[in-house]
Amino acid sequence: MRANKVSDFLGNTSGRFRQKSFSVSVVHYSEKVSEDWHYHENIHLSSVLVGGNRESRKSREIIAVPGKIMTYVEGEIHRNRNTAHPSLNLNIELFSEFFKNELRFSNLSCDHSSYLSLLKVYYELQINDCYTEESVQQIIESLFSIDRSKRSPDWIHTIKTLLNDRWDEFVALEEISKELGLHPVTISKGFAKHTGYTLADYMRSLKIKHAVFMILNSSLSLSHIAHACGFADQSHMYRLFKAYIGFNPKALKQVGSA
Repeated sequence: MRANKVSDFLGNTSGRFRQKSFSVSVVHYSEKVSEDWHYHENIHLSSVLVGGNRESRKSREIIAVPGKIMTYVEGEIHRNRNTAHPSLNLNIELFSEFFKNELRFSNLSCDHSSYLSLLKVYYELQINDCYTEESVQQIIESLFSIDRSKRSPDWIHTIKTLLNDRWDEFVALEEISKELGLHPVTISKGFAKHTGYTLADYMRSLKIKHAVFMILNSSLSLSHIAHACGFADQSHMYRLFKAYIGFNPKALKQVGSA
């Protein structure tokens, strides 16, 4: 059985949220830290919000950058090198009590939708009111409650590739239908069934993901970012941020400049 002891992470932990089944830590890196091999006792995931690093595992190298979710099984040996300063990570440790009922670690999909969910967790910690505890628990549990293990048809991957290549555009369903030679209804129902979100949601979340990266890692104005990411205007970007993440781009920009 895994320990319930919360790990000490490299860097400075400025915020920590603890429940019986999991713990959330906000970790800042502002100066050089140890690059020695180490491990943590619990399963955990780490989301890079600002900066990043090069990470070594037993048999591979990983570039950790904003938008990426890193996962670790208990006792997994690794080391972090070339950490950018400043960097900011959100780390979530999962204790043995967490994996109950339908919650499975294998259900986690480290995609942009999950990354946006972790951004919501970060912002909830900043709010820290009477709703925070329940909200954080619901968000984290939702990451592990959807079973996407059943094989999807190949055209799902084709659509994802198409939309990721053209993330700053609006790609009409009719165009996708002609490209794949499939009926629009088949695409709409099948995509929602196998991914958990509609085509519109997927396209919006791609724009938001790229906008988040620009806000956190550049000095561009919000109006410039809105245009570059294919939003109708800055107001449109604000509305989608509020609906999908729960806070506006201006608040997120304060995170990047902290």
